[in-house]
Amino acid sequence: MTVMDINEIMKVIPHRYPFILIDRIIELEEGKRAVAIKNVTINEPFFQGHFPGWPIMPGVLICEAIAQTGVVMALRAAESEGKMVLFAGIDNVRFRKPVVPGDQLRFEVETTWLRGNLGKMHGKASVDGELACEGDFMFSLADRVPGGGKIHPTAVVHPSVVIGKNVEIGAFTIVGPEVKIGDNTKIGANCNINRWVTLGKNNVIHQGVSLGAPPQDIKYKGEKGEVIIGDNNIIREFVTIHLPAGAGEQTAIGNDNFIMVHAHIPHNCKIGSQVVIGGYVGLAGYTEIGDQAIIGGLAGVHQFVRVGRLAMVGAQSKVLKDVPPFMIVDGNPAQIRGVNSIGIQRRGLSNEAAAEIKKAFKIIYDSAASPAHASQEIKKRLRPLPEIEQLVAFLEKESKRGISKKASLEEESEELLFPDIPELGI
Repeated sequence: MTVMDINEIMKVIPHRYPFILIDRIIELEEGKRAVAIKNVTINEPFFQGHFPGWPIMPGVLICEAIAQTGVVMALRAAESEGKMVLFAGIDNVRFRKPVVPGDQLRFEVETTWLRGNLGKMHGKASVDGELACEGDFMFSLADRVPGGGKIHPTAVVHPSVVIGKNVEIGAFTIVGPEVKIGDNTKIGANCNINRWVTLGKNNVIHQGVSLGAPPQDIKYKGEKGEVIIGDNNIIREFVTIHLPAGAGEQTAIGNDNFIMVHAHIPHNCKIGSQVVIGGYVGLAGYTEIGDQAIIGGLAGVHQFVRVGRLAMVGAQSKVLKDVPPFMIVDGNPAQIRGVNSIGIQRRGLSNEAAAEIKKAFKIIYDSAASPAHASQEIKKRLRPLPEIEQLVAFLEKESKRGISKKASLEEESEELLFPDIPELGI
């Protein structure tokens, strides 16, 4: 036998004021039988109109209270985890006695048969041992989230949210309006997905993450933008990803990224795919991070800075200027230290590409040439491999911050700074 107060009942059933119609469960055999009580008072909202001067509890609400007792009984069974109860029919209902303010209703329900997800129960309501109502109730057990997902009873999900298959939403998480959550995405406890967020498939969002909060931009006036997050991302504890500033703009995250604890991705940022962002990294607005880049823990990146594909930013660096693809940058302020040879090798780039990238490095940094002149020299002197074309495109694109300079100390090569690319997290 189990006794449940109202707080425990509200953890099991989705009903809330003014439509939760039982106060306490006083007996419970999970999946078989339950007894509940309700204290009827003149403060019930339905008495205002049913009937003025002659308050009588509507019979349909007595039936609903019997049904809610049955919902608790059904959902407390182990096999009903992640389910909700839908009533398929009510038969043989009879009302024997009016219920008025001051009465205490006792509801008793008992399962009469159960086949798979379908069942039937007999329920009755009485006052002071005198029968007020009884009937037979047919019900079905359905997935609480379409497609077999699970939403914790304490989570708050706006009715406009579009939820894919096998989605899980953890305890005390809030999901606001106009949010889309893709198939197989798991959202942990105490997250806040504010609004205008689209999450792709197979993402794992750990506890305390905030997505879609207003940007930290004094020019923002509430205009609609979007946070777009792709597929297969891992977003660890307490990461913040903000809405963009400007109507119709986006803060965009690609696919297969690993974003570590407390990282901040603010308004209008563009993050590519297969990116690793270390713990406590602070990006500024309009930052762009290319595919397969690595940003070491505690690094700070200035607004409008671009970090190219397969670049690596050392831990605790202060990045003020653009980092071309395939380079390593480190320091405060950060400077180019060499080619990301280890990253190139680990990502499977060809030996030919690695050799051409090193030649490009010499053209960019071993002369006083401007980025525009360096790009022309690279196109003349190097083979047009895809990696070289990416590097040229980066140099030729307009830069608001300029290109990072090379460190003055020649001995500070990537082999000395990052002999084996150790852990980036904090």
